[in-house]
Amino acid sequence: MKWNIPLLLLALLGWTSVVLSAPPAVTKPELLLVYWSARDCTWCAAWENPKPGMENSLKNSKEFKKITYRTIKSDRLVDPYVDEDYPPDLKWLKDRVDRGEESPAGRPGWAFYVNKKHIASFYGVRAWESENFPEIKKLVALYAIGLQ
Repeated sequence: MKWNIPLLLLALLGWTSVVLSAPPAVTKPELLLVYWSARDCTWCAAWENPKPGMENSLKNSKEFKKITYRTIKSDRLVDPYVDEDYPPDLKWLKDRVDRGEESPAGRPGWAFYVNKKHIASFYGVRAWESENFPEIKKLVALYAIGLQ
């Protein structure tokens, strides 16, 4: 059998260009929910209390398994957040707050991030069941599958 070398090279080059031009793999977005709190905050304590179960409703939800959840808690409501209040993996957020690019979401409050981009903030316990938690669920459903 006689091979046509130029045609074989063209075929191989064509195949490699198809392989090399394949779209990159889709990476799973990092979903982060930050809970802003204070140790002397009555409403924060109510949200964290297992009896009404507001925090438990979040932690026991199917959406919770798809997010990273972090708490930032100051000693007193009147105090600004300091370095020690931030978990080590949220230093980037502390830097943004210090530069005035971000604001804490209030106490109690929640901020939702996708790949460190601020998407939404929520405040207060009165609207937790009717507004805040349903909105957080919608955001997780939207961004967990990579839609942006």
